[in-house]
Amino acid sequence: MKSLFKLNFLVALTCLVVLGSCSSDDDTDPPKTDAELIGSGITWKFSKVTAAGIDASAFIDACHLDNLITFNFQTNLKTGVVDSGATKCDSSSPQTEDFTWDYNESTKILSVNSDVIDIPGASGDLKVVSVTSIELVLSQNVSIPNFGTQEVKLTLVH
Repeated sequence: MKSLFKLNFLVALTCLVVLGSCSSDDDTDPPKTDAELIGSGITWKFSKVTAAGIDASAFIDACHLDNLITFNFQTNLKTGVVDSGATKCDSSSPQTEDFTWDYNESTKILSVNSDVIDIPGASGDLKVVSVTSIELVLSQNVSIPNFGTQEVKLTLVH
C-alpha cells in the first residue's frame, strides 16, 4: 500500500513538473524592425532638436513645431502624410502633404522624398540614431554659420 501511494505521488509530482514547465513563449510576437517602428502608422510629433548637444529648438520655425508626421509601413511601398498642424508656414499651402519614404536597416538611413522633416540647413537623407515604439531620433551633419559643421539631432515622439 505504501509503495502504491509513493508511485501515485511520484506520478502526480511528475505531471505537475511537466505541466508547470509549459510556457506561452510561442505566443509572443517577434520584435519589430526599425522600419516597422518608424512606419507604425502612429503620428510622430516634434519633441526637441539639438546641435552639438545644445538645444536648438529656437532655430526651428514655429510653423514646423506643430507638424504631425505619419509614416505607414507597407511591404513594398512606404507612404506617409504630414499635417501642418494649427500653424501653417504658408496659408496657401495644403493642410496635408503625402510623401513616400524608405529605410535601409543596415545603414540606418531614412530617405524621404520631400522636405516633411525640416531641419534648418539639412538636406537629403537622415541617419536614424535610435527608434523605439515611442521615440525616433534622427541626425544629420549640418553646416552652421560661425560654428562649422555640427551634428543636428531631431527627436520625434508619439
